Amino acid sequence: MNEPHAHSNPSQDVSIPGGPGQPVLHFTPEEWEQYRKSDKGAARAVVLLMGGIFTIGLILYSTVAYICWYKVM
Repeated sequence: MNEPHAHSNPSQDVSIPGGPGQPVLHFTPEEWEQYRKSDKGAARAVVLLMGGIFTIGLILYSTVAYICWYKVM
């Protein structure tokens, strides 16, 4: 009746690179520079897209406001 139960520890079921007992992952300076350049490019693209969407929305809003204010009244 006092048989040992085989319970597993969840932290031991998953192998995480660079985790406890494993070597730490390192990137070369060239890889870091490549990541930084790609991040800057992606940030520029996001800002340009957001600016474009805002500008289009502003133009549409202004057009509708102009039509409603001057043409209807």
